[in-house]
Amino acid sequence: MKLNSQDKTEIAQILAEKYFSEMNWKWVNLKKDVDRIFKAYEDIEDQYREYPYMSKDWHVENSATKSIHMCKRWDELKDLVDFLNAYSDNFDFLAMNDHKMFCIASAEGSLNPQQKNAILEAKKLRYRIFVFNVKVPDDIEFELMQIGGGI
Repeated sequence: MKLNSQDKTEIAQILAEKYFSEMNWKWVNLKKDVDRIFKAYEDIEDQYREYPYMSKDWHVENSATKSIHMCKRWDELKDLVDFLNAYSDNFDFLAMNDHKMFCIASAEGSLNPQQKNAILEAKKLRYRIFVFNVKVPDDIEFELMQIGGGI
């Protein structure tokens, strides 16, 4: 069976997710969940408006969505959301071990100009960058077996 570019990218993403999980890193798939980060930001702003006697940092630190945005302070969350608004399409994952990092899962072997620019901007904000470059074959073999039958 021939694999197209999308198939190869999805295989690279699966391998990156497996790596993050095996390393016990927190991670978010930005292709699927970036809107959850934006929603968490809006929810924290709403909570602060309702309860202004608690600091924004307190709301971030104690938010139910902390595992999604992985931030401890308001300015850190705001910078993350501003960055994601501009560049989230260029990354596949937000991950965290000791530091936040953005990751690109690639089966292409090279980065496009938009990704290179996004990486430069991420470095300015002191984010670490990982590129998972996976060599995926053009063809994959499989066997289909039918066991049993219909009535």
